[in-house]
Amino acid sequence: MSFYPYVTSDPAMDSDIIGGIVLRRDHPRPLGLAVGQHVTDLTSAIEEFGYGIDSNLSIRELLARWHEFGPVVESALRRLTASDRETVQWEPISLCDLGAPVHPEATLIFTAANYAAHTSEAESSEKVTNKVSTGSETPYVFLKPMRSVIGPCDDVVKPSDVEQLDWEVELAVVIGSPGRRIPVGQAMDHVAGYVICNDVSARDFVQRPDWPMFSSDWFAQKAFDTFTPIGPAFVPAGLVGDPSDLVLQLSVDSEVMQEAHASDMIFSIAEQISYASRFTSLQPGDIISTGTPSGVGMARGRYLDVGEVMTAQISGLGGQQNRIVQER
Repeated sequence: MSFYPYVTSDPAMDSDIIGGIVLRRDHPRPLGLAVGQHVTDLTSAIEEFGYGIDSNLSIRELLARWHEFGPVVESALRRLTASDRETVQWEPISLCDLGAPVHPEATLIFTAANYAAHTSEAESSEKVTNKVSTGSETPYVFLKPMRSVIGPCDDVVKPSDVEQLDWEVELAVVIGSPGRRIPVGQAMDHVAGYVICNDVSARDFVQRPDWPMFSSDWFAQKAFDTFTPIGPAFVPAGLVGDPSDLVLQLSVDSEVMQEAHASDMIFSIAEQISYASRFTSLQPGDIISTGTPSGVGMARGRYLDVGEVMTAQISGLGGQQNRIVQER
C-alpha cells in the first residue's frame, strides 16, 4: 500500500520539480519527465523534439549511458520548461505510481555526521557514548543495501523489533561518469544530478552491548527493507545550478523537524566524491547521500509512530511522502 498526493506542510517550501526524470510503475514506458507537479512520457517528448532515443530505454540504460543520453534529456527538459511545454501531454504527478529513479545495481554510499549542528546533537544524545569528532580531514561513510530502497510515496515498514524509528532527509548525488581516485577539483564533473533521499534509521540498534569494542552498528540501524525512500525525480545537474543553494526540509505530519541549507555541509560534495573514489571505483548511477542536518528524532527523544507520514522536500527536487506501517 502506498500514500501518494504531495502535500506541502509548510507553504513557504516549494515542492515543485524544476525538471527531472521519474520512474513510473503504472506505465508501459516507465521513464517520464517531470516539471512542476506534472509528468509526461520521456520517449514521446524526445521523439517530439526529434532526438530519437530508443522507446525501450530503461533507468539502468539511461544512467549507465548518461554521457550519451544525459545531454539529450537535459535539453528536452529545458525545452519543456520554456516555450515547448504545450507540445506534449501531461498528467498530475499525484496520479502516478512512482518508483525510485535509481540504477538497480547502484552502490549506495552514505556520509555520516556531515552537518555541524547534527554532529552536536548526536554528541549530546544518550545513544552516542563515544564523541563524534568534527576534526577529521576526511568524511565518514557507510553503505546501505539496494533492497532498502523504495519509491518516494511507498510505505516505510516499522519492524516488529523497532521502537525508535527515525528520519534523516538528505541530498543525494547521482554519479554520471566513472572514476577512481578522483581529485577534488574534478569531482563535480562526475555528477549527473541530484535526488532526495531519506536515510531512515532504527535507533534501537545504534549500539551493540554484546560487542563493546565497536562504538555503533551501522548495518543494524540502517539496512532494514524500506529504509531508503528515494525520489520523486532525478534532476540533472545542469538544471540545479549550485547545489549548496538547495534547502532541505522534513516534516512529520504537520510538524517541521528538519530544515537547513546544503551549504551547511562540513565536507563538500566534491570532497565526498573524491574520498569515496579513493576506495572504490565510482560508476554511473552510483549514489552518494551527503548527510542529514539537525532535527532528527534521536536528539528530540521523539520517534515515528505507525500511521504518521514523513514529508521530505528539497527545493527544486520535489517532495516525497512516506507513511509508517507496522510489520506484519
